[in-house]
Amino acid sequence: MIAKSLIEEKPVSNSEAKAVLDKLSKTGKELNYEQRIAAEYLAKFPGLSITKSKKLIEELLELNQKIKPDLAVKIADLLPKDEEDVRAIFTKERFTLTKEEIKAILELVQK
Repeated sequence: MIAKSLIEEKPVSNSEAKAVLDKLSKTGKELNYEQRIAAEYLAKFPGLSITKSKKLIEELLELNQKIKPDLAVKIADLLPKDEEDVRAIFTKERFTLTKEEIKAILELVQK
C-alpha cells in the first residue's frame, strides 16, 4: 500500500468541494465511496456559486478578527437566517459574539 502525505490542509466551501469532485468525475476516474457520498450530498444542497462563496468568506474574515477561516466557510455553507443559527455555529468557540457582531454577519449573508 502506498502512503500519501498531506501537503496542505485548508477549509473549502461546499461549492468548491463540488467543483473538485465534478472535475474528478469528468476525468473518467471512478469516485471512491467517500467521494461518491460527498458528491451526492453536495448535489442535494445547492448553495452559493464559487465566486459568491469566496467573496462572502473574504468579507467575513475582514469583518471580525474572531471569525477564523473554518468558521467563515461554515457560515458561507450554512447561510444562517437568524441569530440562533449564528450562535449555533459559534457554540464550540471559547468566545461569544455580541448582538452587533451577529447582526453584521447576518447582513453580509443576506446580501
